[in-house]
Amino acid sequence: MTSELPAYAVPGIESEDPTGDPGYFFYRVDRLAGFPPVAAAISRTPSVLPAICSDDSVMREAFAQSSAALCRQLWVGTDDGLHWELSFGDGVKFIVDTGDEPEDFLRDALVAQPRVSSAEHYCDENFKVETTQVLRADEVAAYFIDTVVTAHREFARSQGIDLPY
Repeated sequence: MTSELPAYAVPGIESEDPTGDPGYFFYRVDRLAGFPPVAAAISRTPSVLPAICSDDSVMREAFAQSSAALCRQLWVGTDDGLHWELSFGDGVKFIVDTGDEPEDFLRDALVAQPRVSSAEHYCDENFKVETTQVLRADEVAAYFIDTVVTAHREFARSQGIDLPY
């Protein structure tokens, strides 16, 4: 007898939760790319996001992130579909300020997502996010992609950098 997956789990994709907790589902976003919400978010993402870590155009290009590389550096996890942990890898830091400035572009962009009631940037590469209703991991993954792109644009604008999109 097989148990039914909770509403927040993505069917056909095994959780990568390192703790082995059967109720906690943790996914790297690129593994969810074939699901409609994530595919749509990827299609809205520029193919390359230049780095904003330097005034040097060569450095910006060297540390740029493709949309595929971005998705490999984002993770979403939950045990109830309402309280989420969102994490990102070091490469994201090259394209988005991660909270060192007075304004936290990532947190602000997360809170602006539909059905997100709060977001706390609790350490350099992690957020705790609460949603207003149970969401499936692919929906939250799409929000996270959109959040990074929005934060990237806002950070570039704050630095006086014109992006080509």
